Amino acid sequence: MRIELCGPLGIGKTTLAQNLSKLTGWQLVREPVETHPFLRAFYSSPGKYAFEKNLFFLLDYLHEIKSRTHGNFIFDHSAIVHRAYAALNHIQPHEKPVFAALDKAIEALGPPDLLINLVCPSDIILSRIIKRGRDFESAVDVSYVAALNEEMQRQVKYVEHYIPAVHIDAARYDFESCPQDIEAVLHIICEHVSTQEDLLLRRTA
Repeated sequence: MRIELCGPLGIGKTTLAQNLSKLTGWQLVREPVETHPFLRAFYSSPGKYAFEKNLFFLLDYLHEIKSRTHGNFIFDHSAIVHRAYAALNHIQPHEKPVFAALDKAIEALGPPDLLINLVCPSDIILSRIIKRGRDFESAVDVSYVAALNEEMQRQVKYVEHYIPAVHIDAARYDFESCPQDIEAVLHIICEHVSTQEDLLLRRTA
């Protein structure tokens, strides 16, 4: 089983995925933010480095799916996330065929079993970005977050007819400090996956 998360930067995808992994035994697959070789360059000059920034994320995502064929996995990212960023990052016309080919390769591997769509007002997301204090994100402003929020939901609507999606109001939960909030989200997820009994057994084992 493969569960994936989507939502803008700073919304809490990684924190939620880490905690769900601890509760359920799902293997956590993290987006390679800290090891991304082009991310700092992108934030310093988005128009110049958008191609390699998005390409690296997509190739890593494709590789992770191909490498993990047995077991239960939770990804703190998704194709939705990467498509939303690519749509906003002004990919050049001569670069678009590369992304189209990668999209086909990803689609051929099959969709996730469940998409967890985190939604939150843009001003709250920005405050969380500021709080975590990544220096290369210091130039991110609320207009960019708002545009990303809108594009993310547009991308979710494109796939909801064939990917089961759970919509979580991330503004209501504190994924970092409140174990009860993680339990509440896990309960929502359990209602949407066929492995509910297995998940509960793992937690009480």
